Amino acid sequence: MLRGRKEISREEHQEVTDLHNGKSAQSLSLGKLAVFLVIFRCLNTVLVQTSFVPDEYWQSLEVAHKTTFGYGYLTWEWVTGLRGFTYPAMFTVLYKLLDVFGIDHPYLLIILPRLLQGIFSAGQDIALFLLSWKLFDHQSAYWTLFCHLTSWFTFYTATRTLTNTMESICTTFGLLFYPWPSSLSREPGNARLCVLFSAVSVVMRPTAAIIWFPLYLWHLMRTNEKSKMIFTIYAPIGLAVLLISMVIDYTFYGKLVFVQYNFLEFNVLHDMGEFYGSHPWHWYITQGLPAILGPHLPLVVLGGRGDARRLLPLVLLVLWVVLSYSFLSHKEFRFILPVLPICMLFCGSFLSKCKQTTKYLLITYLIVLNLPLALYTGLWHQRGTIDVMRFLQTELSSKSAPEDSYCLFLMPCHSTPFYSHLHINANLRFLMCEPNLEEIPGYTDESSVFYQNPEEWLMINDVTRDYPDYVIMFDVLTEKVQSFLKSGRYIKIAEFFHTHFPDGRVGGHVVVFHQTDQSDIR
Repeated sequence: MLRGRKEISREEHQEVTDLHNGKSAQSLSLGKLAVFLVIFRCLNTVLVQTSFVPDEYWQSLEVAHKTTFGYGYLTWEWVTGLRGFTYPAMFTVLYKLLDVFGIDHPYLLIILPRLLQGIFSAGQDIALFLLSWKLFDHQSAYWTLFCHLTSWFTFYTATRTLTNTMESICTTFGLLFYPWPSSLSREPGNARLCVLFSAVSVVMRPTAAIIWFPLYLWHLMRTNEKSKMIFTIYAPIGLAVLLISMVIDYTFYGKLVFVQYNFLEFNVLHDMGEFYGSHPWHWYITQGLPAILGPHLPLVVLGGRGDARRLLPLVLLVLWVVLSYSFLSHKEFRFILPVLPICMLFCGSFLSKCKQTTKYLLITYLIVLNLPLALYTGLWHQRGTIDVMRFLQTELSSKSAPEDSYCLFLMPCHSTPFYSHLHINANLRFLMCEPNLEEIPGYTDESSVFYQNPEEWLMINDVTRDYPDYVIMFDVLTEKVQSFLKSGRYIKIAEFFHTHFPDGRVGGHVVVFHQTDQSDIR
């Protein structure tokens, strides 16, 4: 009898030991994976040298530079209280550390925020891996991660200092901790952490509520403790995050500003984002989502259909987000970035069930088609506006009084980054494109007025009286301002490739003209 008990104890001890060893091995494996992903995203950072949209600078780095170093430029959104400082605050802290230690070199001001963003994206990679493991199995988790890492659009955006990138990261972490039903998930969720991450995403981009509204409604429908869930988890954590963001905004604005409401009022209630372009209602369905999925599209569709009944909640979530955003006139690829990791779950699920030969073919298919897209968009497409700022930084730094320089950017507004890349308190001027906030009849923004008659605008605005030292423009504008360039005795001193696909006011090259004495012209 005693021997039997002793034998049982040994068996139980062995089971506990095996379980402990299994968890240790799993933790070690996850640690190695995390190191690999951080290195991968650092490489990702180095291989992305192009511009995507103005917000990656003007809603993050330019704000941080202005608040840290005391000079710079804040766009109209920050003057009217439309944007929150929660996201750029972390870059402000980074810039402040560089300033304190006296290492605020322009290159570090550019690369370190993107490396930091890349590390956050590596965290998202791990979260997506664990989410797939939680909803499916370990094999699906590795295939989901493979799909995510080979996505050209993820590679293109993961290290950019965009609120959309951080929104996507917080959304993935929120989904990892979301209390999925037992029929879908192998492990219970953590409602508190889920609310924390979802609240942060909504604070940074209020439209993120589109994702979380149906998920929390579904959760409340499934739980028997609705009041407890609302008043002990949802409300306290959500309000705490909102309060912290309001304190951050108060610190920067110097007054109480409810930016989340201002953002929704401008973009949703009044739909004034239409000022920056509008698209047909079906754009996300016919162009937006297919474009960001790229070569993954057929695998995502097959994965969603393969286990349609089990994956129905996730499929409906993607459809809900895409259709909800479709009602807004102004549409951009980056707005639906948070649904991309969800789609990679479908892709990974499908790949895990394929035969070995099929897997090899699909691996080759994804790499061969995505790699050129990722490298081309990261290294060549739309790089001129970045290269020209690097050139100006070197050019102005060589002068005895670089702060006295005057640079005029005759380009569509916010085409280039500004002081965050120059880091010199020079006089920089660009064409404005503020929306008609005061509802002035017949209003036309400055940029549009300029392009209607460039030479006339230059005369009216006294540019010909106080000639800039440098004039920066796309090559398509050169012929239209020849009189101005000749009268100002300008010569072209630099030209940078920008894109193989010039469109309208955006040319294939960025050119720099420098004012010089007539005797210097050869």
